[in-house]
Order: sequence, then C-alpha cells, then structure tokens
Amino acid sequence: MPARPRKSVAGPIVVRLVEATGTSTKSWDAAVLAAVKASKVKTPIGVEVGRLWAELDGPELSRYHASVKVAYREDQRTSFRPSR
Repeated sequence: MPARPRKSVAGPIVVRLVEATGTSTKSWDAAVLAAVKASKVKTPIGVEVGRLWAELDGPELSRYHASVKVAYREDQRTSFRPSR
C-alpha cells in the first residue's frame, strides 16, 4: 500500500533548537536522555550532542554529563489576505 501524503500545513515549518544539559550516574546515553527531558520540549525531532564529560571518583567514572541541543518543529501561521 503506498504511503499517504501528509496534510498540508497553513504556513512554513520552522525547526527551533533548545539547549539543555543532563546528568546520570549510569551512562552518557542516560545523560543525553535526561537533557532531552530537561528541555521540556513536547515533541522533539532530533538531538545534537555538543559535549560529554564525566566526574571521576578515583579511577571510576561516577557521574556522566551531556550538553545538547534539542530540535523541534514549530508551525508558523501566516497572515494571508486575499487580494481584492
């Protein structure tokens, strides 16, 4: 079955980025997910990982940190007035 075309939106679509940081005691993956959650973006469409770092407890990594940019779509409504 062929894919259905998406419904058209009443204006251009803009992708915005929100910067956030997250931490975890488990892994960098968990720190990235914590950062996405901390961004409070309702429907993220992507994430750019900018920086990863960790705290040391002797020879062991004890806390993972991630600095990210979370992307989301924002619909722009245009004020269209038909010509007379």
